[in-house]
Amino acid sequence: MTKPQTLDQIQVVLVEPTHPGNIGAVARSMKTMGLSRLVLVNPKKFPHYEASKRAAGAESVLSDAQVVPDLAGAVSDCSLVLGTSVRDREVIWPTHEPRQAAAEVLLHLRTEASKAAGATGTAAILFGRESSGLTNEELDLCQSQIRIPANQEYSSLNLASAVQIICYELRLAALETVSPMTQQPTSPEAALSPLERRQLSATQAQRSGHLEHLSEMLKELDFVKAESSTMLMRKLTRLYNKAELTVEEIQILRGILSAVQDQLSENGQK
Repeated sequence: MTKPQTLDQIQVVLVEPTHPGNIGAVARSMKTMGLSRLVLVNPKKFPHYEASKRAAGAESVLSDAQVVPDLAGAVSDCSLVLGTSVRDREVIWPTHEPRQAAAEVLLHLRTEASKAAGATGTAAILFGRESSGLTNEELDLCQSQIRIPANQEYSSLNLASAVQIICYELRLAALETVSPMTQQPTSPEAALSPLERRQLSATQAQRSGHLEHLSEMLKELDFVKAESSTMLMRKLTRLYNKAELTVEEIQILRGILSAVQDQLSENGQK
């Protein structure tokens, strides 16, 4: 069976993995489902013989793995970021089961490809530390979270098992977009307006830049104090992520912020 090309646009991101054996097991889980883009954020031990041993034939995923020092750099060029989590948060994030999340990812990637010739959006699925998962700050980089509906009496999945479940659902969703006769991806162009075709989703770096700009302006306005801004900005992050802003929309919002700051500066000089 032909591998759906959209799987090449999905990266699995492990945040500060502790055990090298888990990295190898994740590589094996990915390769069995046709995913190959592995990103490691500040791994404790990598490369490591235990990772290669547990990969069991998926060494190519390990050899091509990208190692980065921080999560922001890992997802800066991604237009869609989803984080896996089992913990309830004070600020509620949109939450999907793996099958729903996979459908969201594939729809997003197909839509991105339809908006402009040659456009290739990238989606990232984040997996947190084996002991503590993702922090609130790391989840702030995500538009939504994925929660595997495990047994509530014993919901602890090891890292490779969690990756396997989600990669399986991604593969199923990707295969559903391929015609069994032609093995070519079906196209969603008919469902898109001309305006939608011209627009491209903002990347995580662009979204973060806007939110930093907004935070700066809110402090200039004395709308919020520096020591009490964290929760407000987390709620605003959730609001903006839910809006799925395009590059053009981000540019408009940042233009408005700059205009307000210019006006504040002029008034301060009078």
